[in-house]
Amino acid sequence: MNDSAQLTATVPVVDLSGPPARVADQVARACADWGFFHLVGHGLDPTLIAEVLAEAGEFFAAPSDAKRALSRSRDNPWGYYDRELTKTRRDKKEIFDIGPDVALAVAGDVFQGATPFPDWRPDLQKVARAWFAACEHLCLRLLEPVAIGLGAPPYALAHDFEGVHTSFLRLNHYPVTDPAGDQADRPVGLGIHHHSDAGALTVLLTDGRAGLQVLKAGAWIAIDPVPGGLIINIGDMAQVWSNDRYPAPLHQVLAMETHARLSLAYFFNPAYSAVIRPLSSTVGPDKPARYRDLSWSEFRRRRAEGDFADYGAEVQISDYRIEPL
Repeated sequence: MNDSAQLTATVPVVDLSGPPARVADQVARACADWGFFHLVGHGLDPTLIAEVLAEAGEFFAAPSDAKRALSRSRDNPWGYYDRELTKTRRDKKEIFDIGPDVALAVAGDVFQGATPFPDWRPDLQKVARAWFAACEHLCLRLLEPVAIGLGAPPYALAHDFEGVHTSFLRLNHYPVTDPAGDQADRPVGLGIHHHSDAGALTVLLTDGRAGLQVLKAGAWIAIDPVPGGLIINIGDMAQVWSNDRYPAPLHQVLAMETHARLSLAYFFNPAYSAVIRPLSSTVGPDKPARYRDLSWSEFRRRRAEGDFADYGAEVQISDYRIEPL
C-alpha cells in the first residue's frame, strides 16, 4: 500500500444547512468518491454533544470488574465488551453497545434484549437515549439526499426503516493498554481492523483525537475530525441500494499507543423485516442489478455472530453479489 502522506486529498465537508439541491449534490459526490464526509450545519445540540462524550468517558474510566458485570452475550447483544473481533482479529478497544428500548424490540430479533445500563452511572441512560434519538432524526434527514443522488425520489429509502428499525449506539474507547488483560484469548492488533459497516449510515462523534483512516486509491488516509462536525459514512446497505455506485468504504482505527481515544458511533440500520435491493433508478438494460435480494435480518445476524466471537466466516456483502453472465 502507498503511504497516506503521498496523497493530499481530504474527505469532503457537507453543510447540511445549505440549499437542499447543493446538499444532495455534495452528499452524492462524497458517497461515490469516498463513502465518508464531514457533516457541519447539522443543528445538533452542542450541550448534548458535550454531555454524551462526558458520560461515555466516565463510564470507561470505571474499574474493569464493574464494566464486565454489564457484559453482553451471544443471547443479549447489548452491554460491555473488551474482546470484540473484526474479521476474526481482536481489536484493541472496549465498547458499550446500546440497543433500542426493550419495549420496541421485535420478538425473535437478534436485537431483542435490554441494555444493562450501570446503576453507578445514573445519567448515562438518559443522555445516551437523547443522543440516540438525535442521531436517528439526523439519519432520517440524510436518507433524502442519499436517495436523490441516486436519481430516486426523496423518500425512496424510508420504507426500509418503517416499524422498528434495528439501529444502535456504540460507545468506543481505545485505551493505550490492552483492555482485556488476562481475559484475552488471542493477540490484540489495531484499534479496529479494516472493515465496512453492515448497515446504511453511521454517525460518528469523536473526542477530536485522530486515529480513523479510510482506504482510498490504495492508501490509508487519515480522517481528522472537523471542529463542531460529525463524521458520516455509508455502509453495505447503501452499496446495495446504489447498485455499486456508492461503495461502502473500508476503514480502520489505529491502535492507541500514547493517549486514549473516545468515539460514539450510531449505526443506522434497516428494519428487521427489510429486504434490501438496488433502487429501480440504478438498474436498467445496460446496468443490471448486481445484488440478489438481501434479507437484513439474516445479514445482520450473521455479521453479529462474527463480531462477538469466532463462529465461522464473517458474512460479507460480496456473498450476495450476482456474478455477470
